Amino acid sequence: MPVQENSDQAFYAKISSLIALCGGGGLLLASLLAIPSSPVFPGAPILIACALIVAGLWFQFNPVVRLKEEHVSVKLAMIRPRTTVALDQIARVEATSRECILYYRKDSPGEGKLKIPLKSLAKEDRERCALALRQRVRSEVA
Repeated sequence: MPVQENSDQAFYAKISSLIALCGGGGLLLASLLAIPSSPVFPGAPILIACALIVAGLWFQFNPVVRLKEEHVSVKLAMIRPRTTVALDQIARVEATSRECILYYRKDSPGEGKLKIPLKSLAKEDRERCALALRQRVRSEVA
């Protein structure tokens, strides 16, 4: 079986993006419609709606999982740090329909575990992501 030439892959949280954008847009519209009938300016709902829209846009344009030639990079949320693990440190990959778990060797004694929730990815991306991770780890171990 030929090896793919393009070894860089990115997987986006399309489902989370859609939920955040629709929820933020709906809340913003409801808040703007409530301004004329409300004696108090509804600032908090408008702020929350704007935060949801920003989060939705962030999920739309920033990959949750990025596979490079020598490492896997995972960033699950805007405020969480990006986790990067070298492919040669990954011992095994366990994939279910809900999540993909990477077990890797740490610099300190013990084994690290990185959970990647697959539910936020599109259905076709869930399978592609798990398959790509398994293939990369097998090819590095072999």
